[in-house]
Formats: sequence, structure tokens, C-alpha cells
Amino acid sequence: MIRLRGWDPVMGMNLRNARIARHNSSAAIRLVNNKYATKEALAEVGAPTSPTLALLRSRREIASLDWDGLPDSWALKPNQSLGGNGILLAFGRRRRNWTSSSGKRISRELVADQLRRILDGDFSPRPADWAMFEPLIRAHPDLARLSHQGLPDIRVICDRDRPQLAMLRLPTRFSGGRANLHQKAIGAAVDLATGRITHALVGKVPTETHPDTGTRLIGATVPHWPEVLDAARRCAAATGLHYLGADIVVDVDRGPLILEVNARPGLQIQNVTGHGLLTATTHPWSP
Repeated sequence: MIRLRGWDPVMGMNLRNARIARHNSSAAIRLVNNKYATKEALAEVGAPTSPTLALLRSRREIASLDWDGLPDSWALKPNQSLGGNGILLAFGRRRRNWTSSSGKRISRELVADQLRRILDGDFSPRPADWAMFEPLIRAHPDLARLSHQGLPDIRVICDRDRPQLAMLRLPTRFSGGRANLHQKAIGAAVDLATGRITHALVGKVPTETHPDTGTRLIGATVPHWPEVLDAARRCAAATGLHYLGADIVVDVDRGPLILEVNARPGLQIQNVTGHGLLTATTHPWSP
């Protein structure tokens, strides 16, 4: 066991893996590794998640795709990718084609090529995968102003239906617009009771403002915070996981949406929040 901030016990990798082996069944882990199946399970318990506009299971289905039926903006995702790889985003339509966030043309040929790569398993640990079109998520303005491009998200660690720790992950220029802490996105501790940011880190360096925009982070509140926690609470019942990390975004129109459920959430949230998961689990927060 290691300790953080004086005498706060921190969960290490071995203890985390032991907890996962003890509490997360192999069936539940297989479920959350399948994004489409996870979305179906979340919908069954009334948990908010993004709908599927189109699902392709093989190359043959590319020829029958209703191109004109796709909306002006969408997200194309692999079903079982790792680390957000293989995602293609369309932000607008230009005649028969679409445009990227920078205004570059996304042709149907480019989309078809990306579909083939996804279906061939180029972004998946398996030799083949499925491809999904979803509505494009646009960040709530209260979160968009705290971020540099990209899509900020909230990670909530839960012990069954009890939230334990939460952090907001904010893209930076160095992270390439991704909410990835290992690529120097900002990790901001969020108080469970209020939804307010209490402190923030870029790597190991504390910061009170966003390094790219200068926007003050400390004291900002995550919008729809009670609904964010409610969404996180529903993940255990939907998936069968007893220890999990819920990744949640707040869409400008649809509010909180569960982006992903993790059976093996990372431990960096302890450094960001300044609280160890052993203490959080022993004394779970309750409203």
C-alpha cells in the first residue's frame, strides 16, 4: 500500500487487479468491451447514452449503406477499439460529402475506406470488428469554454452504484484535442457533493487556469451534475460490474451521456483528486 497527501491510503495496481478479479465477472468484462452491447444494456435500465444511427457488421453492408440518410454531423466509431483509435468525426455536410472540424472535405470514399479498416479490425484487438455511426456529441458550453478543442469528459469511479471519486478531463493543445491524461490533458478534481472543480493538474504540475485558453478552472461547476452522478450509478445494474469507471460527457442538447464503461479503470484519478480509492471505498460518499 502507498499513501497520498499524508496518510490517505492509495490503491495500487495489485490491489486494483485483485478487486477486479474478485468483483467483476468475465461475462461483465466481455460486455463492456463491446460498445454496442453496452449501449443496449444501458438503454434497458434507462441510462442515458448516444443512440446508434447505423451499425455495420461486414464489408458487404458498406454497399447498402444509406449515405443520404446520414445526418449532417456524426461520429463513426469502431465497436471494440482501444484508446479512442479509429474514430472519424463529421461536423457538417457539403453536397454529397461532409466536413471535418477544420473544414476539410470528408468524401464518401474516405468514409468507405475508414469503414473497411474498422471492419477489418485495424483498430481492434480482434481480427474483425463492427462499425457504428452515432450523432456527433457537442460539449455543453460551460465545459467547452474550459477546454481546448476536443471533447471534455468526466470519469466517475463507482463501487457498485456508489460514486467514489470523480474528475474532469480537459483536452489541451499538447493532448491533440483528446481527453487523455497521458498525453497532457488536464485532470481536474470534481467535488462529489457540489460538482465544483477543486484543483487541477497538467501531468504532475498544479494549475488554476487552462494553459491554452487562460480560462480559470478552479471553482467552475460541471453542468447537470446530479444527472451525471445518476448516470454513473446506473452503470453497475446495466453491466453487472461491481467496480467500474464511467466515462460521461455532457452534450449541449441531450445533457449527460455515458460514453463508455470501464471494467479496469486507471488509478491516476487518485493523483488528480488527492484522495486514495481505499479510503473512498471504505467511506463511500452518499448524498
